[in-house]
Amino acid sequence: MAPAWVIAVSVALGMDAFSFSLALGLVGIRNRTAVQLVFTIALFHVIMPLLGIWAGQELGGHFGNLATGMGTVILLWLGSKMLLGALRGKERRSRIPSLKGLGIYALAGSVSLDALSVGFSLGTFVSQIVPATLMIGFTAGMMTGGGILLGRRMGTWLGNQAEGLGGIILLLIGIRMGMGLIH
Repeated sequence: MAPAWVIAVSVALGMDAFSFSLALGLVGIRNRTAVQLVFTIALFHVIMPLLGIWAGQELGGHFGNLATGMGTVILLWLGSKMLLGALRGKERRSRIPSLKGLGIYALAGSVSLDALSVGFSLGTFVSQIVPATLMIGFTAGMMTGGGILLGRRMGTWLGNQAEGLGGIILLLIGIRMGMGLIH
């Protein structure tokens, strides 16, 4: 497979991570947590395609829909929580979704589920799996970091409306993922 195709797939897979990290940057995220998030999402974007290859195409239809459904629920829940927090006008710290403990892994998993689906067929198109999955992970990590930085800039500019916008972004991602389940 041509390197340009791998880059295009990497960018497509990193879009959910970019959108979510943009929302997090809008409401504020600590530097240490941001760095952890970048590396965790990058790692998940390497592991998920490899798991997809391992699971094979036989399980792809069933497992892919279940995984997408779980990701949809997580993103809708987080988006709703942020949007409701913005509408209620609570203290700013209480609005930020918890990324402690398993929270960061749940987030990374939810935005990496599409990489799992790509993994089901990646082995049939790519001869060098490890470099391709490393490119996918690197791209997702860069897009996550870029989303956080852009979100911080926009959040400073938008002020109190930033959390509501972040919640709306997450809801839209969740709805888009959910629409993919309905054929």
